[in-house]
Amino acid sequence: MRSVMRNATVGALIYEFLFDVYRLIEVERQHNFWLPDENGVAREGFDHRHTSCWEWSTSVLEEVGATKILRPPPQTIFMHIERDPNMRSPYSYPLMTLDDCSAADFSAFETFDNYCYAMFTFDQLINQMSFTLDELFQLSGQASGRRGEFNLATAWSPRFLEAVASKDDVFGIETNNCVKFKKDRFEEKVLTRWREMELRVFRRKDDGA
Repeated sequence: MRSVMRNATVGALIYEFLFDVYRLIEVERQHNFWLPDENGVAREGFDHRHTSCWEWSTSVLEEVGATKILRPPPQTIFMHIERDPNMRSPYSYPLMTLDDCSAADFSAFETFDNYCYAMFTFDQLINQMSFTLDELFQLSGQASGRRGEFNLATAWSPRFLEAVASKDDVFGIETNNCVKFKKDRFEEKVLTRWREMELRVFRRKDDGA
């Protein structure tokens, strides 16, 4: 018999994805492209660089209307790179502020399959953070911990502890509000359903989810 589930809402995870986009836009500000949107208005673009975790998180954000795709810069800027005309642009820009996202109604996306899709994506982002921290530890000569042992509460939005970690049994909160990722619970709950899903997409309820 499976244990009772405690799941964060899909809306709370969407907020964290958008928070991450804004954070990365800020971090990469010196290197960001300003690209015209569909109306010719220049937008500061977020470039996911075809990195899996951010491809997935921005696909969720685009589906819910929190971000919108931008056409890539002219080919002449990257003469040494041959672009695949069938590949989607890695650039997008936020349509929502974080306040807008916090107040938005994402109930049309609140399904367990969408939750699993979002949590699978969140796991990829945690993996990416672990990899980045491992590199930083190696450069500093320090020993890093195992995956998920850094404090997740310091890596996400101020809402994360209350809106995600305290609501979901995939996360463990210690007495000092240090949040850890519980791999066993993630495997039991999310990956069990993930392996059963015939179609792994993030979509509205009325689209058949």
